[in-house]
Order: sequence, then structure tokens, then C-alpha cells
Amino acid sequence: MSKDILAEFLAHSMELESEARERYLELAQAMRAHNNVEVAEFFGRMAEESRLHLSEVEEIARAYKLPELKPWEFVWPEEEPPETTSYEAVHYRMNLQEAMLLALDNERAAEKFYAAYAESSVCAETKRFAAQFAAEEASHGAQLVAKLGALSQRGAVHHREEDDAPHMPE
Repeated sequence: MSKDILAEFLAHSMELESEARERYLELAQAMRAHNNVEVAEFFGRMAEESRLHLSEVEEIARAYKLPELKPWEFVWPEEEPPETTSYEAVHYRMNLQEAMLLALDNERAAEKFYAAYAESSVCAETKRFAAQFAAEEASHGAQLVAKLGALSQRGAVHHREEDDAPHMPE
């Protein structure tokens, strides 16, 4: 019974990190296409962080038979996994500070998800891993807060202002 609980938790964790990585890669590619290089590079680094965490979860999961969950069988607090940036929250001309704030929201959502799992699980191993993952997400969030502080020292550039006047038909 407790192995099943842990296996389901690990399946959720793998999906969470996989979806986060995929979304960050998509966003990096989109930002590159719009010549928003600084934000593209940041999203690329976030994709790499997700890949590293996914590798960690995969290593743990090798010892268990994970359930093959269908997309609708995953239980998330929202429609998508907690660490997945909403497409609606992104703008092709967003600045680095805005991108970092989105990533910080993602880290905090993932931390909250893992902490809730640690709090509610009846399985001691699941509690331990969930608490460990929550602490890792909290650490990532703290790193982003520190980087945001350093970024605010240099000042944020607002990319959303359009360079050209709108073209109106006569």
C-alpha cells in the first residue's frame, strides 16, 4: 500500500518536472524567435533546472513500479502541473524581471504542492521525499529572490513598449 502511494507521488513528480521543462523550452524558443535573448536564456536555464530535478526523481523512481497515469488521472491544484508557466502570463516582449517573477511563482507553487503532499500523505517515505522536494523548490525560490534583488539594482528594461506607431488605414 505505501509503495503504491510513493509510486503515485513519484509519477506526479516526474510529470510535474517534465511539463515544467517542456514549457520552459517552448518559452525559450519563442523568446529567441522574437529576439528577446536575455529572457530566452533565462527560460533555457530554468528548463535545465527542471531537467536536473527530473533526473533526480527518475533516479529515485527506478526502484519502484510507477503507475501509467493518463493525463486526466493526474491530480493538480490547477489545470496544469504547479510548475508550468501559463501561456497567458507570457508576453514576447517581457523583461527578465517579469520572467523571473513568473518562475518564482512556479517555484512557490511547486513547493506548496510538495509540502501539501508531505503534510497529507499517510506514507512515511512519501512524506520524506515530498518534504525533500518542497525544500528544494524553496531553495530555488530563494535563489530567484536573490537574483531578483540583484536585478533590481541594475534596473529593469521595459520591452513591452512598441517601437513603431500603429498603422491605421485611412
